[in-house]
Amino acid sequence: MGIGLVPGIILYLFLTVSIIYIFILNDASTSKTNHCLTVSTPRFVLSILRKILGPKLVQKLEQQSKYCLVVVYLVIVLGSWSIMFTYGYSFIAKSNHVSNFHMYSGYVVFILCMWSWRKASTTCPGFITARNISIFDNYPYDDLLFENKNCPTKGIRKLPRSKYDRFTNQHVARFDHFCGWINNAVGEENYRFFLLFLVIHVGMCTYGTALTWRLFCGEVKDKNLLNAIFYNGVTGDEVKADFWVVSHYIFMKHFQLCGVLILMAAMSVVLFLFFSFHVYITANGMTTNEYYKWRQVKKWYKREKKRYEKALEEGKVKDNKSSLNGRKEMKELSDVDVGCVGPIKDNEESASMNKNGRQTEEFEESIINPGPFPVNIYDRGFVENFKEVIFPLSLRATKTKSY
Repeated sequence: MGIGLVPGIILYLFLTVSIIYIFILNDASTSKTNHCLTVSTPRFVLSILRKILGPKLVQKLEQQSKYCLVVVYLVIVLGSWSIMFTYGYSFIAKSNHVSNFHMYSGYVVFILCMWSWRKASTTCPGFITARNISIFDNYPYDDLLFENKNCPTKGIRKLPRSKYDRFTNQHVARFDHFCGWINNAVGEENYRFFLLFLVIHVGMCTYGTALTWRLFCGEVKDKNLLNAIFYNGVTGDEVKADFWVVSHYIFMKHFQLCGVLILMAAMSVVLFLFFSFHVYITANGMTTNEYYKWRQVKKWYKREKKRYEKALEEGKVKDNKSSLNGRKEMKELSDVDVGCVGPIKDNEESASMNKNGRQTEEFEESIINPGPFPVNIYDRGFVENFKEVIFPLSLRATKTKSY
């Protein structure tokens, strides 16, 4: 026995919101639920598998697991398009409210969808090596987020805004994050294609949602369903037509298309918010990696400013101007893996917080004036920030240093 349309939609929304909240908005270092599901449970499962299958086979499985999100993406996208081509196109051909033009434009959207994914997946993000390091050396050190030192893994100088990515085992220029959906790091030379990938998918989902909704509305109008008489399949009683009754009828008649509609509507919102976030950080001269580093800085600054002002009121310290702006007093920022939704932390990294602003007991006893809040030297203004993304400095014909 089915659960019904309304309870089904409510259950779907509840599960969607729960998954977004637990896996995306929460942090493994602060949320027990997130830590249990993303850290403890996978480790426990892997330990069991190692005992059953052996460490070598499990290691091979771990290496192949990086393709999981790619497989999920292809199943969802290709599956949804298969339903649209099979059921949606026949619906369009019979509809008096949707032009057949959309059957041809659909093929264009599908090609753009797969092309953008392929382009973002295969374009090199900008791997830094000892031989090409001068090509990517286009930014100064701010001695806050980035300091002049060598990468302990690759043995080369860590350029400003770069980061070692363990998923690709490469040092990436202007590193943003590693995206499992395209199985590629997002960096200086492919960030523009990643944004294009998002734009096309937002447009695709929005377009598909509007088109499918119009098809359903057309059927309701043509068959005058809002004034039709429906019967309860169990009791045989007459049921007065309303929005939910008609929706239930449409849902049961076009189950596959309704499923795609709900998926596209939800993804339109999620992808739009995700794209908006990337527009925001780009406009402010940041990458995803730098955005979360700045969150650490702001957290440290707010705490130290509060401690200093409290100590000043109690007369424990004298009012003095900080010549260091608090920079040298702040511990080294954490340099963890960064995924689509932020830092990827495990138990050890969460426990060792000395490097991301959570100070030792000895340091907690000292009170400093953090001074004015540090300025993001990589923010060159809205236009220049987007020019750096669309026309990467490392790919310009005449590479000139702007700093």
